[in-house]
Amino acid sequence: MRRLKPGLRMPRILFAAACLAVILPGLHQAAHIINQVLLAGILAVMLEPLVSQLTERRVPRSVACMLVMLALLVPVVVTVLRLTAMTPDLALFGRQLPSLLTGRLSLLTHMLSQMGMSLSPEELFSFIDAGKLLRSLSVMLSQIPGMLSWWVVVFLMLLFILYELPRLKALWGRYLAEYCPVMSVPLEEGIQSVMVYARVKTLTSLLGGVIIWGGAHLLGLKSAFIWGVLMFVCNYVPVFGPFIAAFPPVIQSAVMFGPAVSASVAVFFVILNLILSTFLEPVVLGRRLNMTLTLQLLAFMFWQSVLGVIGAILAVPLTYLMKKILLTKILLP
Repeated sequence: MRRLKPGLRMPRILFAAACLAVILPGLHQAAHIINQVLLAGILAVMLEPLVSQLTERRVPRSVACMLVMLALLVPVVVTVLRLTAMTPDLALFGRQLPSLLTGRLSLLTHMLSQMGMSLSPEELFSFIDAGKLLRSLSVMLSQIPGMLSWWVVVFLMLLFILYELPRLKALWGRYLAEYCPVMSVPLEEGIQSVMVYARVKTLTSLLGGVIIWGGAHLLGLKSAFIWGVLMFVCNYVPVFGPFIAAFPPVIQSAVMFGPAVSASVAVFFVILNLILSTFLEPVVLGRRLNMTLTLQLLAFMFWQSVLGVIGAILAVPLTYLMKKILLTKILLP
């Protein structure tokens, strides 16, 4: 890759920054539609190997796409139905949490009073309104059936993209070869790296969700299935995801079993996160994306502000693709 001289590189950096300043507000306004396209596109590329394996066994591509879609939809529908059924119990627990947790805070307030800090349990609880968090989570879960039309569009788009993907790849390859050949190799490498990351992240998120579900069930926590699903979803969110997933079960264990068990649950989450994100994922990925924690944190803050929840989940792959494209555009003549 031939690098530009510093005097020529700076105008390209400024031009790219000016383009982003114009594009990003538009992305924010169109986030509702862009999120659907992003989800459908990433899911289509992830599911393409399954469709290819079926077509190699002489299954028509339309039938293969339908079978893969059915295999995806069945667990999604079952999960949504279970979450919807458990939402009222979670909402009730969220309303009862302030009074339940106040009694558990009496020991802590006694220790603080001996240190010269006089705080009542109600005042201490006001610093972190855990009940509000659980109520917000229950409200989000209750809105899932109302988002059915949004997800129908996503899955319809996914079905069409899956069916047309070979043709779309050919058209995209010809376009890059004709109009922007220098972008062909970096963009292909970036997409392949993102797909590997997405598959590995999905497997580790599923593993973490199953472990949390089973552990919460064995411990006797209510809504164990919800905590497993929350771990699965939040594990995609860089840096903050595991902490968001850990907070509700830690609070629930503190109410039901006391501070000692709650601290054990928090330590368990920390160990599980270290195993998944610090050991398992780098070993499988081979540090393929090469993104520091600081960059992941900035990516989370940026994409969450632009695209909302979907942007927070897709922050790392989107940032990596942006990095590949912008570096290629800036460094190449």
